[in-house]
Amino acid sequence: MDTDMNRISDLDIYLTRMQRSILDKMFFIDKVFEPFKYILDFGCANGELIKAMKPMFPDYKYTGYDISREMIEAARKNVPDAQFYDNWDKIDIPFEDSLINISSTVHEVYSYCDEKDIDIFWNRVFGSGFRYVAIRDMMFSQAEDIPVRKEQLEIVRNSSYAEWLKSFESVRGKIESQRQLVHFLLKYKYTQNWDREVHENYFSVYTEELLKRIPASYRLVYKDVFTLPYTSWQIRKDFGFELTDHTHIKIIMERII
Repeated sequence: MDTDMNRISDLDIYLTRMQRSILDKMFFIDKVFEPFKYILDFGCANGELIKAMKPMFPDYKYTGYDISREMIEAARKNVPDAQFYDNWDKIDIPFEDSLINISSTVHEVYSYCDEKDIDIFWNRVFGSGFRYVAIRDMMFSQAEDIPVRKEQLEIVRNSSYAEWLKSFESVRGKIESQRQLVHFLLKYKYTQNWDREVHENYFSVYTEELLKRIPASYRLVYKDVFTLPYTSWQIRKDFGFELTDHTHIKIIMERII
């Protein structure tokens, strides 16, 4: 992964934004029933999820992994009694007794990695023997990829965000599908890190492609596709229409072999 291309210009704003959904990122904790002792937060950033979970669920042992050394250093200061790594090969926990949590990371892997690195990522996820795999991310269904709702697009074009829409289209092409419009609506408020956000593909993989990735050694035990409530509220406030398209997915897989 090209870490320079993935660099965040305003780290404080980025981390504040990530904290808004911290409770939703714990979605798996009441949906897994086979015993395990370790939780590995893949793409842990500054460790806020682990910091929030430790006092609530103290019986687990927590480990964080992130490719950013800057993030790992921040995480170690933020949660000094947890383990954090920026080198996958040095992670020292029994994966077979662990849940790996992958929140808002799959789309980044596809946005910034080449095919070889994508294969390495999935091999780590499904080939390491984790007891559970939990994924939460922005994702769009191919079945819902319809022509753009023109009345919604016109509202956005005539809004105070028209210049940001023009910038989005200059990078990602003219909006012709609902998927493209929803993609813009998920990022139009994040102007402080706009150069990074506009190039990052939030919908880099369809829901159907993700589900096809699940190997025979795992079974799907939980699935939820939904529209992020905060996003729906923000769009009603700014544009006056209801976003009914699904923007996110949460799934849990259990190892069976």
